[in-house]
Amino acid sequence: MSTKITQQRIQKAEKQIDALRGKLKAFELVCSGTLMRRMLTCGNQACVCRKNAASRHGPYYYWGRRKGGRLVQMLLTPAEAAVIRRAISNYRAVRVVLRRWEEETVKIVEARRTLQT
Repeated sequence: MSTKITQQRIQKAEKQIDALRGKLKAFELVCSGTLMRRMLTCGNQACVCRKNAASRHGPYYYWGRRKGGRLVQMLLTPAEAAVIRRAISNYRAVRVVLRRWEEETVKIVEARRTLQT
């Protein structure tokens, strides 16, 4: 492979990385985990929620995530749940960007290796 073509590949990968850096700037809040929406029955034996699934209480939002290797769950308000939902979505998008960044880095490393040989 010619040196010129290899240099062009390196420059193209570097431009891709610059574009990926720009995408990362767009994310404000980022967090991992899972958001669950649950409808629950209460402890009152006479409550209609025990007899009719459509009458259950809620929705209640739970955020589950790993902290120190352990699963931690937190009850959230609907407003907090909306924020966490967006942050989890952002986290997944950031991971996609980072995987692409890694692919471009590998291209640069491989291209530089061919220039040295």
